[in-house]
Amino acid sequence: MEGHLVCSATQTIGLLAFIYLFYTQSFGFDPIKLFSGTRDLVKNATMEEVGGLEDNLQPLFKSFIGDGDQQKLETTGFACDSTFYSLVCVASNHVKIDTKTMEIYMPTRFNSTNDTNTLDKEEKKVVQVKPYPWSQINLLKTVTSVKFLQQPPQTTTRFCNYNYTVPVVVFSSGGFAGNLFHEFNEIIIPLYITSRLFKSRVQFILVDYNPSLVKKYERIFSSLSRYNVLNPMMNISVHCFPGAVVGLKSHGFLRINSSEVPKGNSMIEFRKFLGIAYGLKITNVSNTAPRLLLVSRRKTRSFLNEDELVDMMEELGFDVVVVRSPKKMSNLERFAKLVSTCSVLIGAHGAGLTNQVFLPTGAVVVQVVPLGLEWPSSVYFGEPAVRMGLHYLDYKIGPNESSLIDMYAHDDPVISDPGSVFAKGYYVGKEMYLDKQNIRVDVNRFKGTLVEALTLLKNTNPLST
Repeated sequence: MEGHLVCSATQTIGLLAFIYLFYTQSFGFDPIKLFSGTRDLVKNATMEEVGGLEDNLQPLFKSFIGDGDQQKLETTGFACDSTFYSLVCVASNHVKIDTKTMEIYMPTRFNSTNDTNTLDKEEKKVVQVKPYPWSQINLLKTVTSVKFLQQPPQTTTRFCNYNYTVPVVVFSSGGFAGNLFHEFNEIIIPLYITSRLFKSRVQFILVDYNPSLVKKYERIFSSLSRYNVLNPMMNISVHCFPGAVVGLKSHGFLRINSSEVPKGNSMIEFRKFLGIAYGLKITNVSNTAPRLLLVSRRKTRSFLNEDELVDMMEELGFDVVVVRSPKKMSNLERFAKLVSTCSVLIGAHGAGLTNQVFLPTGAVVVQVVPLGLEWPSSVYFGEPAVRMGLHYLDYKIGPNESSLIDMYAHDDPVISDPGSVFAKGYYVGKEMYLDKQNIRVDVNRFKGTLVEALTLLKNTNPLST
């Protein structure tokens, strides 16, 4: 009998261990941390702490709303701020969030705005928000909508399973997650803009929860919030907060404008934040050797004469590091440290150039611009590099350096007029210039660009940067 009891207990412990590992590894949800007080979901505080924090929240909530809707937020406790790049809605009073339906109940009736999706339901209104920058684009079918509603007079949602003393920021990892550029452009930088004002006293709720993304950016999430990122589908209940921000503020491509709401920050501060989060010790190019990082693409926009390029770079005196494995770049903590030791980053137009955020100040970004991609190359990576305190050079390839010349004549519109190809539709241009094109760089001509990069490095004054 005792043997049966021991066996049963052992099996039970094994089953519990399996369940624990299943939840933590598959969903990023740790039930032990939830109740242990270590970065837990619910912060216990005295009433004095609660009152003091909530009093300080009102000006923070107002900072997300433009001047035109400030009065609306003050009188109704709800307002939305819509720009070309993002839509953010703010509830500055107590809210109750049902994580099963992602419905947010507010205590008072609110007026909807023309910029939100508003539906009449009986005698109340519903405001739907897709909490992802670029939410006005119809392509975001994978982003779950969050709904604001007036609190019904009698409903089970008026009972709170969890009470928080900090506000909540709700955002999505749907959209284009899985691509480094889009992850930084539409999640990480907007999350920094949106949450930095709360000085880590904020709870994140991530709809369309992506465990690999949470793991990949764990250092950033933990630096912006002292609590674990909440997966709503793994904690289906009613969560009550002293206020909510739904959606993330975006100022543009890899961009932070100090003059846009919320005001007072820049990409310079963001890069300093990354340096602290990842423990990057080299902050200025004056502390690095002439080390060059070449991002090697394997499938599209790849360098067909890469070995020849590397030989030329080494002849110029560069210590060349070639990164060919996407897996190596996916370990962000390790790769960020590698990038921070380099003074030059080179790559063809593509997501790998997003790693410029980890370069030391004064470093040089050299973008090889494929045929037909001048505009996105400049807007996505060129202009942002300068705003980050980096030097930027581009190398626009000629028709003879594109693999497309092997399939089309010089006078074919594909070669002579890429704009006419994009005019047929974005996906037509994408297939041609992003998906089908490789590069055979003119080494002698490209050498002049790298000599210019060396000159910029030699002339960089640490005090001026």
